[in-house]
Amino acid sequence: MSKYRYSKVSGDASIREYISLEEDIDGEYTIVSKLNTPLHKIAIVEQEGNLLVYSGGYVMFSTTDDEDRYSEAMVHIAMAAAAKRKRVLIIGGGGGITTREALRYSDVRKITTLDLDEVIMKIGKKLEPVVAFNKGSLNHDKVKTVNEDGRKFLEETDKKWDVIILDLPEPSRKSVEVSRLYSVEFYSLLKERLNPGGAISIACSNGDSTPQYLWSIYATLRDAGFHVLPYYYLEEDDADDWLYCLATTSEVNPNDLSMVVSTKNLTTERLRQMFDLPYYLNIAKNTGKIQTDDNTVLVDIIDKAYYNFE
Repeated sequence: MSKYRYSKVSGDASIREYISLEEDIDGEYTIVSKLNTPLHKIAIVEQEGNLLVYSGGYVMFSTTDDEDRYSEAMVHIAMAAAAKRKRVLIIGGGGGITTREALRYSDVRKITTLDLDEVIMKIGKKLEPVVAFNKGSLNHDKVKTVNEDGRKFLEETDKKWDVIILDLPEPSRKSVEVSRLYSVEFYSLLKERLNPGGAISIACSNGDSTPQYLWSIYATLRDAGFHVLPYYYLEEDDADDWLYCLATTSEVNPNDLSMVVSTKNLTTERLRQMFDLPYYLNIAKNTGKIQTDDNTVLVDIIDKAYYNFE
């Protein structure tokens, strides 16, 4: 991989194909590599000893402390809520960090990790700093990696899982088809592929700009027949709050959930606190709309929040 120094120049068209203005990096950084795949424009960026992997202009995963916090919240709530944890499915796990977290559980027997882009998966498997960060998770003997669309994979199998983790990009005008991984039809399929007592966690964007995004996923999951609990993770010194939904086949009381393993950032107390949503999220609860295969509910929310499209 070639390496060169890039001093940030706002609006530089040559780099804007890889790093969007919304995701601009403060200060100087090194672009380790720019890659064009059939699916994505990928930039691997090094800054202050960390790697950030951009896809379609936005950070897909990194080797930062933020990534630890995000992935712990993504994985351990569903693992705590599930009746069993023997079989885990991760859709959108090419960086291997969520897989690393799932491997903390001794009762996990098999993890299937999917990513549509083979190059992203190769980065998670072979790029040394990423492999060090994910502790070689994608090369672990309990892990099977698959390069395939998550919906197609589930439509063509009759296997079932105890825990399913959905860490997917937000749909946009450039990738409207991603909405099919958030639709009531897809969530109904997930319900068929979940064992009794199973649990699903779903990343739901940020609360400061898109609370309606969370509540639309919430409404869609409920329409598919799930019991749903929204939760969030916010560091006091961080500007962004990460939103998630926990979806289960039977009702769960957050106060009954406990951390089973030790992690950097989560305790049982912190886990339970994440279900206590702040006022600015709760007041938007009734704004959610149901995403289907045939509408653009989530794309419209993202467009309005980030691009001022009405």
